[in-house]
Amino acid sequence: MSVARTARTARSGLLAASAAVALLLSGAAATAPASATTTTTTGLDGTYACSVPAGYVYDGVSMNRSCSGGGSWNSPQFHLRTPVDGLTACTSAPGFTYDSIGHSTTCSQSSGVLASTFHLRIPVNGMWACSVPAGWTYSATGSGLDCAAVQGVPGTRFLLTH
Repeated sequence: MSVARTARTARSGLLAASAAVALLLSGAAATAPASATTTTTTGLDGTYACSVPAGYVYDGVSMNRSCSGGGSWNSPQFHLRTPVDGLTACTSAPGFTYDSIGHSTTCSQSSGVLASTFHLRIPVNGMWACSVPAGWTYSATGSGLDCAAVQGVPGTRFLLTH
């Protein structure tokens, strides 16, 4: 076998191994079917990224230089999560509502400034929620601090119906 052919074979093997590792890390190699009450966790859940891809929410922000493109300024890096019932996140997600709003620096992109957090829920008939998800309506409203978009100012709650 020639040296050139041996090098090509080794290079092909390395490329195949690299592709397999990338596929595994992306989460595309192994996925489980989602049930009605859970969402499939994928390869990016629990990782940090410079942006939030579709299908994910984030539950924390780290301000650092990792996403600044080599600049000397801090930029946000998001702790990605697959949305599931009961998760407290910095944003809501399609198909979910939230039943309480909190205020914390965890989701803030400014040091020491409070930002809103949302207790995600899969909507069900008769649930009190702070938002009305697409495809749903409500049969009553109420007021309370659990839905306060501004800390200390009561917000509106909705009794969901489908």
